[in-house]
Amino acid sequence: MAAHTYNQVGKPIPRIDNASKLAGQAIFAEDLQPAGKMLHGLVLRSPHPHARIRSIDTARAEALPGVRAIVTAQDLPDRLVGRYLADERALATDTVRFVGDRVAAVAADTREVAQEALGLIDVDYEQLPAVMDAFDALEDIAPLLHPRMAEYEVVAMAAPAGGNICSLNELSRGDPEKAFAQADRVFEEVYTTGMVHQAYLEPHACLGIHNPDGSFTVHSSTQAPFQLRGMIADALAVSHNRVRLVPTEIGGGFGGKISMQDEVAALALARKSGYPVRIVMTRREDFLCGTPRAGFHIAIKTGVSNDAKLIARTLDILLDGGAYAHGGVLVSWALPNFAEGPYNIPHLRITARCVYTNKPPSSAFRAPGGPQVNFAIESEMERIAAEMGWDAVDFRRNNLMPDGHVSTSGATMDCVMAPETLDAALALSGYKTDQTRPAPNRGRGLAVGNWNVGGMASAAVVKLNDDGSATLLTGVVDLTGVHTALAQIVAEVLDLAMDQVTVKTLDTESAPHATIAAGSQVLKSMGDAALRATEHVREQLFALAVEPLDAPPSRMELHQGDVRVKGAPGRSVPVTNLLGRAMATSGPVVGQGATGNYKRMPSFGTHVADVEVDPDTGQVQLTGYWASQDVGIAVNPVAVEGQIHGAIVQGIGMTLSEEMIFHDDRLANANFLDYKIPSVLDVPPIETVLVEQPAVDGPFGAKGIGEPPIVPVPAAIANAIFHAVGVRVTSLPITPEKLRKAIRAKA
Repeated sequence: MAAHTYNQVGKPIPRIDNASKLAGQAIFAEDLQPAGKMLHGLVLRSPHPHARIRSIDTARAEALPGVRAIVTAQDLPDRLVGRYLADERALATDTVRFVGDRVAAVAADTREVAQEALGLIDVDYEQLPAVMDAFDALEDIAPLLHPRMAEYEVVAMAAPAGGNICSLNELSRGDPEKAFAQADRVFEEVYTTGMVHQAYLEPHACLGIHNPDGSFTVHSSTQAPFQLRGMIADALAVSHNRVRLVPTEIGGGFGGKISMQDEVAALALARKSGYPVRIVMTRREDFLCGTPRAGFHIAIKTGVSNDAKLIARTLDILLDGGAYAHGGVLVSWALPNFAEGPYNIPHLRITARCVYTNKPPSSAFRAPGGPQVNFAIESEMERIAAEMGWDAVDFRRNNLMPDGHVSTSGATMDCVMAPETLDAALALSGYKTDQTRPAPNRGRGLAVGNWNVGGMASAAVVKLNDDGSATLLTGVVDLTGVHTALAQIVAEVLDLAMDQVTVKTLDTESAPHATIAAGSQVLKSMGDAALRATEHVREQLFALAVEPLDAPPSRMELHQGDVRVKGAPGRSVPVTNLLGRAMATSGPVVGQGATGNYKRMPSFGTHVADVEVDPDTGQVQLTGYWASQDVGIAVNPVAVEGQIHGAIVQGIGMTLSEEMIFHDDRLANANFLDYKIPSVLDVPPIETVLVEQPAVDGPFGAKGIGEPPIVPVPAAIANAIFHAVGVRVTSLPITPEKLRKAIRAKA
């Protein structure tokens, strides 16, 4: 671990929001209760996966006492919106495309009246054939779920390819087909992964207000205030400054709270009724209408030489985007940029297709696409080594990408720490390739993972108060405790104690533009903006101190509330004196900082899993887990370790139990009783080690950490299961039923 010489950065400081959350004082969207009358809103959702709306009759519902407003698509502009491809309306007009698609909305005095009113809305549906499988969507005879896709506006990244393919992306290097012909051995396999829900604690919730001046205010539990504000404004056909988005505390997101949900419906109801309207999803609604991790089908082909070198590889990836082009488009665009894995492969082709189906629209979920593709890559690395008689660790080490590696997209990979994380995990776990089956039905598995972390544009403001304390004003929500790390950055630059720094999230009308709380980028992007804003404050203080200290700024430093001359502790002036001077001359000391988009930088991790398998039942028990992670510099090590632990637990879920199951074209397990997330009994002891080497950019050399640790989890567990019982299950989740069937087939 790298040695830190900082006062605040690198210290394991508890989250600054612990007290409010533990005391139950944090205000979430469901807690909001505006002064005066507030109405309860509910959304009428499609009961069919695919149907044409012939008519909607709201007369009976409108006559129900206590109903204040009902809205349909007729109450909204005829606008298509979307983050990547404009293909969705806030309320359906003529077609519904999944069970849960929004059709109408009701606002009433009580939730009970609103629920009764939903049952009185008469919708005449003409059911249409449903497409519930991604491969079925590719068939020539498949119904077109978006027959006017060619007319849709491409907002970003989408590459529609006709039929039901809403985005197709491909990158290549060299000539894979020629290289396969020259390889000493070629391996092929297909891996599949299920659709997985983010399973956050707090369902989607929002509060809509129509202001007297005709503008709108919406409070929402969102990860992306500025992006959501833009989508809402587009749906309402108003300029962005007419929508004020107030982000609330957020009870978990993991990528599932980026897309627009019921915000426009709440605002339309508020406009029609004249009262604020709050809409809170039930857990079932959240399962039906959330934006889960897409299901994947990965055909992987690998050519190797007899000297244990990867010669060529192709990955043909098909992902189920669901009914609308939410994050599935983003994933299919990003996959060719990182799906080569942590390896240097001379000949490579990666093809990613995102298709429409009549399932819920899929979106981001912690390292979108990463664990699915790594499951295929690292399972194959283990399988190839076993069949070729190679040491699996040496095989990986011989092919790891070097520093300065050029990716399939042409980007130079700096700060490549793959060998270091591999060595750290081996040392931490004691993993040896000749001891992967320490006892009957016991196995150890290893996987190396990679994820490219980047950053979007952000801005921040730091203001000094009269007593020298500081306040950071930001528009980014605190999803993972990042406000604590941001406070550490400000405190470090100004040499303040942590309790002298406050971090405030403002709304979209008050805060400078902020990145989304996703993509492992908040600390990198907003942290850099906060660093620059704080350095701007320091520059102003040093300029104010030139006259009283009779020294240039280059010779100054901040120390415990004073500006002093370096090497001359007696020559100092209190910051409070300088602030008084500023108020009389130049004005308050306020710093501004901004950063544009960052190029993506690789982050690596190596995980080791120990399992015990009951061959009679197929039950898998994790008995130990070890993880090393390349983090740049850990601004707050305890928060980084918490992110690693959380990612591992979610990875365990998608590997062994979690999957959205569809039966008769409908989701069959839309609750936490039937959707199996890991409990504390399923989580083994976890040990972590942070591999620290300052990144070339990012505040104090930090890299993003939220997503990379989940990437190697499925493959590490799958490889451990393989070593325990000698069978490989290529479909996630690896349920007891699948594993028992594979064991019996082998026997």
